[in-house]
Amino acid sequence: MASILFVDDEPLTRTLLTQAAIIMGHEAITAANEEEALHLAQEMQPDLIVTDVNLNGRRSLEMIRQLRSSPDTGSIPIVTLSALNLSEIQSEARASGAVASLEKPIRLQELLEVIGEYAPKK
Repeated sequence: MASILFVDDEPLTRTLLTQAAIIMGHEAITAANEEEALHLAQEMQPDLIVTDVNLNGRRSLEMIRQLRSSPDTGSIPIVTLSALNLSEIQSEARASGAVASLEKPIRLQELLEVIGEYAPKK
């Protein structure tokens, strides 16, 4: 089973993401903000990070850059979620180090495919 860190400031979204991971037989870790996410990523070393691009009204792209620059978290695949203009956000997220971007509202099948691709069962 892979471990997936889900970062979103909306509790319902975190619950839905957690359920998707459990459906696929993975362990879910959740964080509500960037600081918590950075701490958990360092401590837990998840196999995949799925993060909202806008956390508490701020772009989380700096968090992605910080994760990429750390030797402990630099190789963890990061997938972004956004309800905003996907092409613009996708470009910014990829430049920051994300491997993929998904649009909100989240389509379960797309999420399951991304999880399957970037967090294969161990």
